[in-house]
Amino acid sequence: MNKKVLAAVTAGALFGAAGMAQAAPVTYVPALHGNIGYSYNNAADGIHNVYAEYSPINKVVVGAEYRDWINRGHETDVYAKYRITPQIYVGLGNRNYYDRDAKIYGLVEGMTNVAYRLDAYASLKFSSEEREYKVGALYDLMPAIDLDVNYTYYDRDDSHNQDGVGVGLNYRF
Repeated sequence: MNKKVLAAVTAGALFGAAGMAQAAPVTYVPALHGNIGYSYNNAADGIHNVYAEYSPINKVVVGAEYRDWINRGHETDVYAKYRITPQIYVGLGNRNYYDRDAKIYGLVEGMTNVAYRLDAYASLKFSSEEREYKVGALYDLMPAIDLDVNYTYYDRDDSHNQDGVGVGLNYRF
């Protein structure tokens, strides 16, 4: 178990050194299954986030997210990602901003099991205007429901950087 904890901490540090995100948590999605979830992050004036992901075929996940930045507007993402290994995804998406033109972004996500019913994850989204970083943990409350606790950092080129702690619930189907 110590190797798994070390791997999770190292992955988080690597993503942090690259430049963290209020986005869907990183989860394993088998073919013909999906996830939906809600989270709240205290960055800026607060952010409400809802997402849905589905895997129509083995190793491919498609998803959509809606983020409501309280007192600032909203953003929507549509994305697809490919599972390289059971723990690593890469993908592309399109982010429609509330205050600027939409941008295509790349993503890299990783996760690992660190203890019984506890997974750690890290993700990086990057476009020409921003980098979004996230590290978090998922705890299985019930067979299909996870508690998500995370730290998010938004590094945006044209505005103040934002960060915050988030908490959410996810349902696997």
